[in-house]
Amino acid sequence: MQNILSQQQQFFDLLDKQVDAYKTLLDQLNSSQDKFNNLLQDYLLKFQTINNKLVQGRQDFSCSQIQIKRNDELYTHSQLHIQFNLRSVTLFFLSIQLLEKQYKYKLTLADALETPLYRDRIFQLRVELKNKSGDLVKNPNKIELVVAIYSQEQYPKEIKVNNKGEQILKGHLCVPLIKGTAFFTRVQIREVSSHYQNGSIILAILPQFKSNDEPINSRDVQPLIVENIKVKAKKFSERHIPVYVNQ
Repeated sequence: MQNILSQQQQFFDLLDKQVDAYKTLLDQLNSSQDKFNNLLQDYLLKFQTINNKLVQGRQDFSCSQIQIKRNDELYTHSQLHIQFNLRSVTLFFLSIQLLEKQYKYKLTLADALETPLYRDRIFQLRVELKNKSGDLVKNPNKIELVVAIYSQEQYPKEIKVNNKGEQILKGHLCVPLIKGTAFFTRVQIREVSSHYQNGSIILAILPQFKSNDEPINSRDVQPLIVENIKVKAKKFSERHIPVYVNQ
């Protein structure tokens, strides 16, 4: 009987130690979670600061005012290859992802983009301005939007020219967003995506920042990012099925 009581007491002592150990572990987890939350908040504030600096570093311009000199040729309007004054594309994409909740509005595709796309074949994009609830917002002030493409990799890079050294984008690359809608009627990509890492690209629609944007500030508009876009060489029609001859 004495042995049973002794074993029972040892069991309860061990149980008390385990309970104390679990309490200590729980306190450590709570403390670690608080530290992690504080660290995450610090990072978000840093990224917000970086995002503001990037925003301030971008030039103010309109579609009708842009012209740049490249390869001894002057590109304007539909022939223009847009360049952005961004110090780091990687930080730009990170800021979009981490600061998503900070935006008041977002750009969305009104119609699903049919993929794959095809090199030199014209496609269209209809973009809409939505609020956080997904409702269409008819902006009273004009906001310029531009098309750009980036490499699909861990650290995206803006793709400016194709393998021939030609501007990779052609067409209506800069259009105004009016009353919640913008329509890119003619856009061409002049290279296949297989030439780039991971065999795909990122398509981006970016608002152009202006100092006098009112009442809807373009800095409050989240860019549209479409990932994993495939661009192939050619699409054969049903009436023309190619025949390959072995030589």
